[in-house]
Amino acid sequence: MSPAYQTGTPHPAEALVTGVDRDTRRALVKSRAKAANGIDSVEVLANAPGTPGYVAPAERRRTLLVRLLHAPGANGLRAANVRVLGGVRTDPRINPVRVDWAYLATAVAGSGPLPPGVLAEDRLLVMKATAGGSADRTLVVRTSSPGDWSTYVLALTADSGRGVPPGFDEPLSRAPFSFTVDCPSELDCATTTECPPVLSPSPVLDYLARDYDALRTRLLDRLGALVPGWTDRSPADPVVTLVELFAALGDRLAAWQDGVAAEAYLGTARRRTSVRRHARLLDYRMREGVSARAWLAFTAARTCPVPAGTAVTETRGEGREPGSVAEALENGALVFETCAPKVITRERNRIDLHSWGDARYCLPAGSTSAFLSHGPSASPGLHAGDALVLGPKGSGLAANPARRQVVLLDREPVPHEDPLYPGATVLEIHWAAEDALRVPLPVTAGARETSGLPVIVAEARANVILADHGGTLVGQALGDFVPGSRGRPRVPHTGLAWAEPAPAMPRSASAALRPDPHRSRARIEVHDGLRVWRPEADLLSGDRLAATFAVESEDDGTARLRFGDGTSSRRPAPGSTLRATYRVGGGSVGNVGPDTLVRLLPDSAAARRPADISEVTNPLAAAGGADPETLDEVRELAPYAFRSQLRAVTSSDYADVAMRHPGVQRAVARRRWTGSWYAQEVAADPLAARADDPSVPEEVTALLETHRMAGVDVEVARPVYVPLEIVLDVCTLPGHRRADVVAGLLRVFSAGRLPDGSRGFFHPDNFTFGTPLFLSDVVATAMAVPGVAWVDAGDDGPVDGLRFRRLGAPSLGEARRGRIDAAAREVLRADSDPSNPENGRLVCRVRGER
Repeated sequence: MSPAYQTGTPHPAEALVTGVDRDTRRALVKSRAKAANGIDSVEVLANAPGTPGYVAPAERRRTLLVRLLHAPGANGLRAANVRVLGGVRTDPRINPVRVDWAYLATAVAGSGPLPPGVLAEDRLLVMKATAGGSADRTLVVRTSSPGDWSTYVLALTADSGRGVPPGFDEPLSRAPFSFTVDCPSELDCATTTECPPVLSPSPVLDYLARDYDALRTRLLDRLGALVPGWTDRSPADPVVTLVELFAALGDRLAAWQDGVAAEAYLGTARRRTSVRRHARLLDYRMREGVSARAWLAFTAARTCPVPAGTAVTETRGEGREPGSVAEALENGALVFETCAPKVITRERNRIDLHSWGDARYCLPAGSTSAFLSHGPSASPGLHAGDALVLGPKGSGLAANPARRQVVLLDREPVPHEDPLYPGATVLEIHWAAEDALRVPLPVTAGARETSGLPVIVAEARANVILADHGGTLVGQALGDFVPGSRGRPRVPHTGLAWAEPAPAMPRSASAALRPDPHRSRARIEVHDGLRVWRPEADLLSGDRLAATFAVESEDDGTARLRFGDGTSSRRPAPGSTLRATYRVGGGSVGNVGPDTLVRLLPDSAAARRPADISEVTNPLAAAGGADPETLDEVRELAPYAFRSQLRAVTSSDYADVAMRHPGVQRAVARRRWTGSWYAQEVAADPLAARADDPSVPEEVTALLETHRMAGVDVEVARPVYVPLEIVLDVCTLPGHRRADVVAGLLRVFSAGRLPDGSRGFFHPDNFTFGTPLFLSDVVATAMAVPGVAWVDAGDDGPVDGLRFRRLGAPSLGEARRGRIDAAAREVLRADSDPSNPENGRLVCRVRGER
């Protein structure tokens, strides 16, 4: 055996053994008697304990039974005619496997003397293995070792060591086998060889050919290669027609594939529906915009009800006026509809403000109360929750809309009597601090009547109703419902309105004009003859009986309705006729100016009796309308939506949660030991408009309760106010009266609103936690007062009496440093209120002309 075979290299004949179907070859050779001989099978006697024919002293896995197709000839086979090829182990004790002896089974298992090398236990082993009667054509081979786990080949050769023994078939003179026959395996021992088919080379394909022109060119080139004789390129040729048809279909298919791939990702999606669904997976709700709101003031000819949904539109000034909501929307006009029903009366049309006989009476900016007067037979019947428009008398541009303001009464009016107006009733009205007057409102202008009473130039209008943008279309057909991909009916009109449901009792008039786009819902209902279907943001939480649907709008204004599948929300019955009632409008286009909505549409319920309502208008501009969120904004904001922290852990977290309240200017928190456990103490600095509102700390506490950690107590505390003591020396310019300069200084350094609506220097909203006071700001503010020549702040010396320090505390060099510092929980204040000197003061010692 050559060294090449000893190292495990396959014998050259092994390819013949493994490449030929031995079963087929063996059947053909065996069917022809005496045609040729060959190896039928090779059996390795494992001789393992517990197996049939086990002989304890005999060798294990070293005895091979080579069964032949026919009995060998007279010369027989010897050890020189047997070779065992194969093996991968380099251990010389295992590889190569040598043949110790080889005899016919009749000689080994017979009754005669034992052949050389054969032991008695070997005879017994072979006798049990050949008990079936195949001993005459079985060759027993004893190997030098049991080999390794690889596949070996047993080869029969001629006496010279080359070729095959005489009378043997060459392919069947070799057979593969394995020594590891006693190792269990679930694999099939039969091996199959297949000749794979030879594939013809495919044509070179251009995967960039995806549009119509490129596909048509490639198809014509391919046909030219397959049919060389075909050269017709006429469009009338049927083949060319089919080529162009396939190119067009391929173009549409490529566009569809590109669209599907693009819509699968938030960063590349182009359809609004796809972006909305991707954002929803990140717990981000896309804003679809919100309708603007406006306060409408009606003038009633007599007492009449104004139902909810009364439509008011603008006047174009040219052409025929619209006669219905549908016609107004078709002409592109803006339509507003009232949000709630209300009864209007003549007595509430216009109510004079009362000045108590003052000929120059003016409601200053920041006012939250006023007085109205009416005759004994003209009681307006005002109650808490009524909205009033305060403003100059008259209408149109001459009435100066900038001075108008809507207020919402937060308590019942209080009646009074004025002896100057016998028989008249004076009503004291009060509204929320959030509706405080933004600008001063003159009630009288100095003129007096012949009776000596002042002429009133301001009034209140009480027939005021909240309305939002959008016109309602009733009973619009959506067609019959068809399940599947077609079961998403399209809203006939574009521009479906999205609006936040109007509150039954707004917190204030100004808050009613600030709808929240995050809470807006599509204004549409669907009827199928059995039930009413209402919109929801999505169908993820709907049960199988919920009659809800989701509205999916696109950037072009179209909207489709997606119903449930019977598991998440109900599915309409197939074939059911759907009709929708919806509103068209919304967006920032609804933020129209004052006195724009002046026409009552005839088909509205309130306009069926036009004699009852003589006039309608919007005294103030509509506000709150917002356009739908753009796709770029969603792509930017949605990935960060799930990062919003919904719990408070650290002290800064508690402060951040408290500042989410609209009435809190700033908040700070600290972890405090209560004596038994730790608690988070949150100090909230409210806005000045809601400083005395008891609901602010209650709402902040409720907000913190939803975010606090379990086992942590939360306490809401007020800020630590630090009163200041500031004394300045001011010198006036020649020609300016000292009293006028003092009045100007007191005005700019006040803690309230100035006559022009701006804040005073020490207004509470100008200072919050940790905000220092700089001496340079004080001096600059004083120098801006007309008539001031110079200001001396001093150095807190005992002689001049100047002060720049905390009230009641010794000077710590604040004047030299140029500032008064405030700690993290302190708020500086100097109200200069003689009735409350403990709240700080600023004194200006003015020198100059009297």
